[in-house]
Amino acid sequence: MNLDLLNPEQARAVLHKEGPLLVLAAAGTGKTRVITYRIARLIEENVPPEKILAVTFTNKAAEEMRQRIESLSPGKGSAVWVFTFHGFCAKLLRQHYELAKLSRYFTIYDQSDQKRLITEAMKELGFDKETAKASMYAGIISRAKDDLLDAGSYAIYAETTIDASRKTAAKIYSVYQKKLENAGGVDFGDLLLKVCSLLKEHPSIREYYQDYFRHILVDEYQDTNHAQYIITKTLASKHKNLCVVGDDDQSVYSWRGADIRNILEFERDFKDTGVVTLEQNYRSTKPILEAAGRVIRNNGKRKAKTLWTKKEGGNAIHVQELMDEREEASWVIRKIEAEKRSGRPLSDFAIFYRTNAQSRSFEEALRRAGINYRLIGAMRFYQRQEIKDALAYARVILNPQDEISLMRIVNTPPRGIGKTSLERIKAYAHLKNLNALDSFKAASDIENLTPSCRRSLTELSSFLERIQADLPSLSAGAAMARILEESGYLSWLEKECETDLEAASRLANVQELLNSVKEYEERREAAGSPLSLGQYLEEISLQTDRDDTPGGEESVTLMTIHLAKGLEFPVVFLTGLEEGLFPIGSNNSSPEELEEERRLCYVGMTRAKEMLYLTHASTRRVFGQTYSNIPSRFIMEARLEGEFLNPQKRLSSQPLSTPHSPNVPSQRMGASLRIGSRVRHPLFGTGEVLEKSGSGETAKALIRFQNGRIAKLVLRYAPLEVI
Repeated sequence: MNLDLLNPEQARAVLHKEGPLLVLAAAGTGKTRVITYRIARLIEENVPPEKILAVTFTNKAAEEMRQRIESLSPGKGSAVWVFTFHGFCAKLLRQHYELAKLSRYFTIYDQSDQKRLITEAMKELGFDKETAKASMYAGIISRAKDDLLDAGSYAIYAETTIDASRKTAAKIYSVYQKKLENAGGVDFGDLLLKVCSLLKEHPSIREYYQDYFRHILVDEYQDTNHAQYIITKTLASKHKNLCVVGDDDQSVYSWRGADIRNILEFERDFKDTGVVTLEQNYRSTKPILEAAGRVIRNNGKRKAKTLWTKKEGGNAIHVQELMDEREEASWVIRKIEAEKRSGRPLSDFAIFYRTNAQSRSFEEALRRAGINYRLIGAMRFYQRQEIKDALAYARVILNPQDEISLMRIVNTPPRGIGKTSLERIKAYAHLKNLNALDSFKAASDIENLTPSCRRSLTELSSFLERIQADLPSLSAGAAMARILEESGYLSWLEKECETDLEAASRLANVQELLNSVKEYEERREAAGSPLSLGQYLEEISLQTDRDDTPGGEESVTLMTIHLAKGLEFPVVFLTGLEEGLFPIGSNNSSPEELEEERRLCYVGMTRAKEMLYLTHASTRRVFGQTYSNIPSRFIMEARLEGEFLNPQKRLSSQPLSTPHSPNVPSQRMGASLRIGSRVRHPLFGTGEVLEKSGSGETAKALIRFQNGRIAKLVLRYAPLEVI
């Protein structure tokens, strides 16, 4: 291992001996190299590789880490435990499923499965008219699990709040969790929660893993939530050889449960911590780094660090004001076309925005210009209907208790099993204490079913049992091929292609699924181990939207700034830099929320390697109304007059219209607002007024929005519309 490839700070981190280590790795400073080299050094110093645990947040990052470790420590690196947090927890629960009170082949439910089950729970509780809020309640339940609150604990917490939605969430959580357990399933939150419970309630298991893992390394530590913090701290409590790597300035996932205090207070949690700060940036030019540094220094809760680079020169940052979002998009695309004519490939360009809704104007402009683009964060492959249908078959074969998956496939393709028949089957299953699949087998004993329905149920259960019996002798690819063929799903799609043009793309996606299984098999075979159907399902179940990163054909990349974290592009357009949009809801945000918005801006700026454009529109349409805007405070903070920024006024010579401004609301708004009023906010959506206070310019309203957010808004600045 050649330490000459490391700078002095990186080498200090790699050569750190025993005890806790905090590596503050600012943007673009080579943190992955530090982690992989440190693991390779530990192996060189005779730490058994199987006693080393490395944890990160995305499957892509974990795979990259595995490959780098193996290249540095050939023949030994593959024994290191390299996982995402959820992947690691899934492995522990598979090994100790009985102690965790799980079935051996428990199903991992993804977000869409979770939402579907929550919708069922809501209907069972009589909340049929509120099922549109299923995503909101899914988020609440997930955050509760991140905070290690099971259904019972959350119910106690909900009773202490005045928020009715929390009380409703507690009821839904309880029914949802029972349904999940009855189906032999776990969601992502359960993977963490159940491992925490396993380690807490079983001292022998806890002590075994505390002794087993000699060294633990955690990447992106600023993104850890409470459950991940507890797991990490518990496992490292014996040897105390915990190395965490991260950057508090890039902590932008509080809405997912990430707690910035985990990294800010690491030295308090682990005494005698060694601290190494990585500040030499290998990605960006000096003008970009200095402007980003001026922005982030306005945050109070941060570890001091200053990015620098040995790179000389660099283009001035370009700030451009445009008339509206349409002109903003047109200007960005003209810039891309000009750079492309000078020889830049389309893959050099990335357009970032704060909210998904902003992508529309850029997509339209790119299509008009005939420029290929890739929209990151759109529906991913494994979320498509036909793929989830195929995977549901596989899930039921592995886990016959998985009622959600069974209900998905029972009439896909159509088998003539109606809603009334399914209700009778469910009632029979409940009466006889059977799972749904067993009740299918007993179809002949269920009253009031038609002969064709009984025949379909028998054929379906026989097919599933047949594949289940053959599964031990089948590879993952062979099993999936048989499932698709013998279920009739492939022939059904082929038949649909005759009358439905979209069916052709669905058929192509199903064919691509088989390619996917084959690729996973080949990777496993290269590593010396076969791939079972269960292992394949687990790998794809653990994928998240943070794994969805650019690649493939040459194209411009479009994405929200949250998804840009960890990436880099030669040319970046950071768009929509306006007060109220970025920072979002600025006049109504808490100091903590504003600091996170500033960190998000810092993340966006530091993705750029060579050129950075900051754009803002003087007017923007929101819910059909046109609002005038002022430039984001982040543009002002980045400014160093006459040196690195190149401010430009909008190019259009057209005069500004006189739109309704959110900064000058009508007096009628305050007067017409009542407790219980329904309102719409351009960014937070619809909500209900819970309280009103103050008057005139200080008038405020406490509003509960459908997405779960409760905000106190100053009516003078909030662009609210009474519904």
